[in-house]
Amino acid sequence: MQKKWHQIGAFLRFYLAAQTRYQVHSPFVFDFVNFVLEDQRWYYAFEDIEALRREMRRSPVVLDMADHGAATLGTAPVLRQVPVRQLARTVASSPAQGRLLFRLAQWMRPERILELGTSVGIGTMYLASAAPNARFITLEGSEACAHVARTNLGILDLHHRTEVVGGAFQDTLLPALQQLGRVDMVFFDGHHTEASTGNYLEQCLAFSHERTVLVFDDVYWSPGMTAAWEKVKQHPKVTCTVDIFDLAVAFLNPDLGAKQHFRLVPGRFKPWKNW
Repeated sequence: MQKKWHQIGAFLRFYLAAQTRYQVHSPFVFDFVNFVLEDQRWYYAFEDIEALRREMRRSPVVLDMADHGAATLGTAPVLRQVPVRQLARTVASSPAQGRLLFRLAQWMRPERILELGTSVGIGTMYLASAAPNARFITLEGSEACAHVARTNLGILDLHHRTEVVGGAFQDTLLPALQQLGRVDMVFFDGHHTEASTGNYLEQCLAFSHERTVLVFDDVYWSPGMTAAWEKVKQHPKVTCTVDIFDLAVAFLNPDLGAKQHFRLVPGRFKPWKNW
């Protein structure tokens, strides 16, 4: 209940403070709003991915999952049985979030992408569809989920440059970073605790560059994740952040000038600010 009240309060504070593109004076962030947040173009990939989601929602398959995120650091993962249909409904990236990821990747044109938290591969498929020439590694704690994600990527013919790695992030993250050599985009979507998020962030920053974009899911999921996001915003390497509630994005580009933080919503959510 405490977590739910935190989420409600966080949304109200976010919405009251949020601006639209008409209050944005940064040319870079104005482009972000136009090409990522406000873009309403539809792509065939969206329907293909959502058709797979609908199939999973009807699936009778139950996975034996090893949940590393639910375990205490240094202990064995929590074992539980989870229906695929439940993952497709409640854990996987929503259609709206998937489209945001797609447009962000299309706008940034990353060549090397890393995702922490594959689940059944919905967000992965949106990112891979938007950046067909990128080298992409996605990490998933549960090998059972990783297998489902590999199958889905194969169905959409997205598996050639997308590698799904199963296992605890503490074991798989550094080898993935070393394999990529550098990262242009990182999507943090797994192990939602303040300490783990900070740890994984520092490891990824060692392989970042000025054009790297860091994307965070569920920054208002718990007080700990909100605290982790506040630390991201204050990190010396971060020069600009854009919080759209469903996702939060951090940029490292020093050319953007003094550190700036934006909370943004599409204009249709605050029509009285559209001037």
